[in-house]
Amino acid sequence: MNEELLKKIKIAGAKNFDAYAQKVLEASANHGTFGMEMVDMLHDQLPRTSCANCGKCCNSISMYSLEYHRVMREVMTRWKPERVLRLIKSLLRFDLRQAQVGSESRLRCVFRDDETKVCLVHPVRPFACRIFGLLKENGQRECDNVKDLSLPEQTVKEEYLINLQAKILENSESFEPFEGKGEIHFFPFEFWFFRYLFSPERALQIYREILVPLSTPLTKMWEKQEQLPDILPSDYES
Repeated sequence: MNEELLKKIKIAGAKNFDAYAQKVLEASANHGTFGMEMVDMLHDQLPRTSCANCGKCCNSISMYSLEYHRVMREVMTRWKPERVLRLIKSLLRFDLRQAQVGSESRLRCVFRDDETKVCLVHPVRPFACRIFGLLKENGQRECDNVKDLSLPEQTVKEEYLINLQAKILENSESFEPFEGKGEIHFFPFEFWFFRYLFSPERALQIYREILVPLSTPLTKMWEKQEQLPDILPSDYES
């Protein structure tokens, strides 16, 4: 992990906090309500579930840019100003949310309140949170604590999830974190925060040099990507 870059972010955040807060809030305000109704509609097409609120899965999760703005709109319209400022401070000091979950390194979700054991943005949580624990075609769930609120339980096919998210993907930003590895639309909330606070280039640097090293799942994902063989021109020939 790039400790020097992390240090610069901490110092700059403390020195320029007011300006940073204004800039990141203005970015989402300027985005407006574009795509918000569609995001809510697509989210509502997933089965409603409940869980034991153990918080084991409440780590920094990836989302689409439209979902980032949906969460920020919820924060800006429903939270008190002092609470919003506390959120921004926590985002600037994301290093304080490092955690060890079993044998894996994780960055805990900024919206998880461990004291009350609730999600602070539960009504607008992104696809990644909503999909976790849904009943799969093989009859299994990632977490046995997740239960459908309606009976009979609903099996969700992978094709359905892909098609549902495709509609958001078409209207969300994408970037290439690692040269030659292709663009992706799915980034942690912290990436989008720094993308609108600084620039896409600086946010990508933070993603590569801090966010990925802080997360075992992200590290494994990109290590797996690097192990894929190069596609040669001859591979396209029949």
